[in-house]
Amino acid sequence: MPDTSPSVVRPRGRPRKDAELAPTDKVMAAAIEAFSVHGYNGVSLKSVNDQLGVSRNLLYQRFGSKADLWRTAVDWAFRPFVEYLTEVDDEAADPMIRLRMLIRNFIEYSATRPYLARLITTEGAAVTDRSDYLYRSYIRPVQRRFVLVFEQLRAQGRIKNIPPEIFYFLLTSGGTAPFGQRGLVSRMAPKLASPDDHQVRLYAENVADMLLNGLSLPSNEPGPRER
Repeated sequence: MPDTSPSVVRPRGRPRKDAELAPTDKVMAAAIEAFSVHGYNGVSLKSVNDQLGVSRNLLYQRFGSKADLWRTAVDWAFRPFVEYLTEVDDEAADPMIRLRMLIRNFIEYSATRPYLARLITTEGAAVTDRSDYLYRSYIRPVQRRFVLVFEQLRAQGRIKNIPPEIFYFLLTSGGTAPFGQRGLVSRMAPKLASPDDHQVRLYAENVADMLLNGLSLPSNEPGPRER
């Protein structure tokens, strides 16, 4: 994937003390959290500066504008996600097993990074240059990976003729919901409010069971080709 990150503006001369107090990962984590919770219009360079406890000019010096900060933070958050799903995807596996593992890996990665689902929900509410960038750069490559497995399973007559977009929305908006809605989850399912690895794995397997059972054709039911 080509590097579409914006160039980062750096001041000349010796690094300021602020730069030492706010390393890049800390800045990116604060920015992506702010954008995912408050939305683009609810965030300013000043508000992120204040959250970091640094001078008001730090982010302006580094990024130049809120738009550049947003794109840099999105790349920081989403590029490793796409790379991870690509790396762990076993394309040689049986398609049904491969689909289960994609579901599980998607949920387990998202569980510790709730800002991913929140940001997509926030930005996906309107057609903007930002939502277009998210879709082209990160959502479409992930969706395409799932669609390829769907096509294999359909060709083998093993799943119902359900549009993959329905499956994708159920997984991404429904399957990851507990990790981005901690306030609600703390009342409905407290264990998922601060889940450990075992609880996340169990949850991911339950989601995979529900999605795959809904997709799968019984062995004696005709596949799409036979109808």
